[in-house]
This record gives sequence, structure tokens and C-alpha cells, in this order.
Amino acid sequence: MNLFQEQGAKDYAAAAAQIPVIDFGPCFAGEPGALERTASVVRHACENVGFFYALNHGVPESVVERAFAASRRFHALPLEEKLKLKLKLNENNIGYLPINASVQGASTVHNATRPNQNESFFISHDRGPEHPDVIAGTPLRGRNQWPERLPGLREDMMAYFKALGAMCDRILPAFAVALDMPADFFARFFADGAHANLRFLHYPPQPADEDNLFGQAPHTDNSFMTALARTDVPGLAVRLPSGEWFPPPIIPGTFLINLGNIMRRWSNDRFLSTPHGVLNDSGTDRYSIAYFHSPNVESVIDCLPSCVSADNPARYEPAIYRDLVLDFYRANYFHQKGHRSKAAAMVEAAAE
Repeated sequence: MNLFQEQGAKDYAAAAAQIPVIDFGPCFAGEPGALERTASVVRHACENVGFFYALNHGVPESVVERAFAASRRFHALPLEEKLKLKLKLNENNIGYLPINASVQGASTVHNATRPNQNESFFISHDRGPEHPDVIAGTPLRGRNQWPERLPGLREDMMAYFKALGAMCDRILPAFAVALDMPADFFARFFADGAHANLRFLHYPPQPADEDNLFGQAPHTDNSFMTALARTDVPGLAVRLPSGEWFPPPIIPGTFLINLGNIMRRWSNDRFLSTPHGVLNDSGTDRYSIAYFHSPNVESVIDCLPSCVSADNPARYEPAIYRDLVLDFYRANYFHQKGHRSKAAAMVEAAAE
């Protein structure tokens, strides 16, 4: 029995009630007082759970459906076609990541000893070859890689990427007010090209009785926030502050939002970055789409003044976001010259 299945006998409805459903419709419409009301429930969710559902988020269902169809088309390609787009040993985190090619080496909530059982296709801002950052080889500002023989895939994936980015930007004022900061506080950190990645995940069926084998081992995200869309195949489990693991239900018309380590750091641990993981023992293929929304790579992440006091000093030194995210990538996906990690060694061994 694995750590997810230990909670299988828990009451499902009671567990689902642990994650708030937040209606952003009035806030996004600019109704008087709506931002403050929404921020209040966002604050409660972020301080006590670290997850919430976003309802009336403004993303058309047709955009979501086309994104899932595009993901299935991509993952149905022959492996040799996908490997032409393989996530390279660089600093962009863009491209195809095969099964057994990642491990939760940066996780502080689980000792990962086996690679993750999922394949992923990552995209980001669709920069052209003439973009200054592409020409300069700026870390985390590279070009997307696209398959040659799937017409319409690029358009459908980028439509979803842009829609999710706009939605997350609309949520930023609620986070700021929830942290007792001016509503426009976070906006400048996400201007001029926020660091964003879209991950199209495919989890093949896996046996449930293999020790320490997961679709995605328990971990916390490194993003500012993550917006997750899922199909009706179960597999995701979230660890409540009580320590219990439970599967959050699918609620139609919502995205499941969770905070990452950058938000936790910024809020001086006031907001939670909650552990979660995936075990696909459903007997069928599982698909999900994770959108990671984070600040511009030049941003300095410093504990907010509203989250620091004489009795609660800053727990983190100021740090540039680029350095934080590159350290995370090195631990989970790859190594660079002179910066070999235990995770990198495990990935290489699994790929041999």
C-alpha cells in the first residue's frame, strides 16, 4: 500500500470540502467591493490549504478542449518523432521529456528513488529566431520546439498558453490584497514577459503495488502559482495540512490552482506551497495540463513587508528568481557542467 492509497477509505466528500471553490466572476467584472471579498477567501485558502478551485475564470471551454485534443495528438506520435524535440541539457525547460527522464530531486517532502512515470511536452512564450533573448542565448528565454507534421497543434497550444496567462494575471490583484499589499503590487513583476511554462502531461497506466513508483512523486511546485486542468481519470493526491492525502474531485468549469515555493518565499511562509503527487493506477491513460505562472526572471524575490515583523523576521534572503528556478531545474531534470546533482545521475541511469 502506498502513501496515497492509505487514505482511500476516507470520506471523499469530506476531503473535497477541504479545497475552497472561489468565484472570480464578480472580481474580474470589477464589481464594487468584489476584489476585497475575493481576496478574503483567497487569503483563507492560501493560508490553510494552498489549493483552491477557480470558478468563472474567463477561459472558454472550447480553448481547454482543443488543448487536451492537441496534447493527445502530440503524445500519440511515435517516440522517435517526439525525441527529435527532446528537452535539451540547456536552461530553457522547453521541449519533450520522456518517461523515466525526471525525478523529484528537489522535493523536501519525499525521498524520490525512482524516476517519474510520465512524459511531458513543455512550451513557453513563442519567441521567434530574431528575438533578442534568443539571439543572446538568455537563460529561460528560449524558443519553443514544434513537431513538423501536426497542423494546428501550435495554434491550439499557444491559444491555451495565452488564455491561462491572462487568467493568472487577473488573479494577481486578489493575491496582493490577500497579503495586505496594494492591488497592483505584483503586476510589475509579471510585466515584460513573465516566466511561464505550459506542461502537457501524459501518464500511462502503472502498477499500484511497486514501491516508490509514481506518475509524479510527491513534491511542491517551484512556481508562483500553478493552474491545473485534468480529465476525469483519477490519480492526483494532495496532502492536507493535517498530513492526510486525498484526491481532489473534478469540478466542471474550474481550474485547480495551487501555490508554489516562490509564493511561499515571497509571503515569508504565510501562504502554503502544498505537497501533491500523481499515481495512475486507473488502468487507462491519464492526461493533465499544468500551467506554471511566475515572475520575470530578473525579479528579486524578497519577503513582503506585510509578512515581516519584529516577532516574525524574514526567513529568506532576497534572491533573483532566475537563480531560484535554475537550481530547481538542475535538481529535477538535468545537470550543467560542474553542477552535477544526485537527481541527474538517477535520470541518466534510468535512461541507459
